[in-house]
Amino acid sequence: MKKVIIGVAVAAVVVLVVYASLNTHSEHGTAVTIEKAATRTISSRVKATGEITPKNKVEISAKVVGEITDLPVKEGDRVRQGQVLVQIEPDLYEAARDQAKAALEQAKVSVKRVQVQLEDTDRTLKRTNDLLAQGMASQQQMDAAQVAYDTACVELKAQQHSVEQYASALKRAQDDLERTTIRSPMDGVVIQLNAERGETVVPGSTNLPGSVIMTVADMSRILAEVEVGEVDIVHVKLGLPTDVHVDALANKVEKGHVVEIATSGVKDASQGVIRFTVKIALDNPDPSLRPAMTAKVDIITATHENVVAVPIQAVVKRKLDAEGHEVRGAKAREIKQRDVVYLMEKGKARVRGVTTGISDDLFVEISDGLKTGDPVITGPYRTLKTLHDSDAVHEDKKKSEESEASEDSQVGVEVD
Repeated sequence: MKKVIIGVAVAAVVVLVVYASLNTHSEHGTAVTIEKAATRTISSRVKATGEITPKNKVEISAKVVGEITDLPVKEGDRVRQGQVLVQIEPDLYEAARDQAKAALEQAKVSVKRVQVQLEDTDRTLKRTNDLLAQGMASQQQMDAAQVAYDTACVELKAQQHSVEQYASALKRAQDDLERTTIRSPMDGVVIQLNAERGETVVPGSTNLPGSVIMTVADMSRILAEVEVGEVDIVHVKLGLPTDVHVDALANKVEKGHVVEIATSGVKDASQGVIRFTVKIALDNPDPSLRPAMTAKVDIITATHENVVAVPIQAVVKRKLDAEGHEVRGAKAREIKQRDVVYLMEKGKARVRGVTTGISDDLFVEISDGLKTGDPVITGPYRTLKTLHDSDAVHEDKKKSEESEASEDSQVGVEVD
């Protein structure tokens, strides 16, 4: 009998515990975080990464072959337009110039000699013609005089062309000699130096070792050159404001604006996406910025001030009927999902269809469906995934306060 009584008592306790548990869940429901819809300024952004680069830079290359005999600048030096940057050994080119000059003088002498011959053959031709008229010269003599005259004319033209040819050679030799002295094409800074005194430089493409001696850049105008994916590039327009973050400047934000957008993209083989180059001009660049520094850019594509907003995670997809009631099961097959939030009303989650606008990293604009002060369920994320209309909920006040404090520390909030 005792055992029966004990068994009944244990069963009663179990039933009471289960009932209390169910009753507690019914009264309190699932713990959620609550945040009131607030008035905020929302800025949608396109994020991209690239590097700092000067707007104008020139790669200084040799146009003649030779040994560097003087290199009066070093990396980091400021230079002025026309300043000597490199001196290449000129001896060989001076000799070539002198040789070309001598050849030109010789050609001019040859022209004078042929002119004298032409004058002589002209006189001979005239005398022979007179004698032929008097019967004192034969036709054969007349023909020979004509041939001599014509030959002298041809020779004169040939020598005159030689003069032109040697004059061109002299000009080329003089140009080559002048190219042994390389001057800066603009005011700027030597941002890269690839050669040293005593090295031999060669003309050629930038891919040929020894062809690029140094790079001079105008550091007064700085760009951030970034790559933007094909999905985001449609939102980027010329003139849009930007925030540029450079690791070397710690928390300082450089302001800028979009000045150039590539019309064609390049496929990123590693990720299989098309990327477009976008150039951002810095409005007031920090003097400590250097080329090739990493730049993280936020392109501000739109800004809406004083709009109702909620945390992004609060907006989920559900199916609603024409009256705004949540629909589930077979009835929902033909209904499209739409954006909704859940409000907390008397311990219950109440679905509310909303129209969203732009968003930033934390918040999304609600252009219709909410008003400032509405208590919106913002989490936890796992709960929001399975939450439905009329589910019992209760606020986890501690987590709600922690969530609001964390968000408010990252963005200013204006609450009505």
